[in-house]
Amino acid sequence: MNSRLRGRTIEDARTQILAEINERRSEIDELSARVIEAGLASWAGEDARDRTLIVRGRANLLEDLKAAEDLERIRLLFDDLETRSDVLQLLDLAKAGEGVRIFIGAENKLFSLSGSSLVLAPFMNSRQRVVGVIGVIGPTRLNYARIVPMVDYTAKLVGRILG
Repeated sequence: MNSRLRGRTIEDARTQILAEINERRSEIDELSARVIEAGLASWAGEDARDRTLIVRGRANLLEDLKAAEDLERIRLLFDDLETRSDVLQLLDLAKAGEGVRIFIGAENKLFSLSGSSLVLAPFMNSRQRVVGVIGVIGPTRLNYARIVPMVDYTAKLVGRILG
């Protein structure tokens, strides 16, 4: 993330990630339309955000390699979309929070399977705008009494340096 978002404010990063999410959704819609048109899948569910793509005639997929490729691309796009949405949620939570925020394991989908925790603190410029977030990723049984003050102090120091 650092290489892609370096030099941007949280709001700029958020805007970029939202644009990428919209691009992925458009790709999903386009690919889904093709497999639905081929009669190999259909949408289930009323709400566009909670729809499920139901694949039919899996045996036919072996005959139509293009459809199988489209379905695999859709799966990858859904995974990518979910990851970007999770990152966006983290950015929003970090930006909205004053002081240190702690996300333990299952509270965050990005780290739920790894048994990790995330300790975040936003840092601000001289106009009191959040311009970044500093954090530590560690095991769930992290020494919070030691890490939380360090993250808080570092965020405040970075904010002062940025002025």
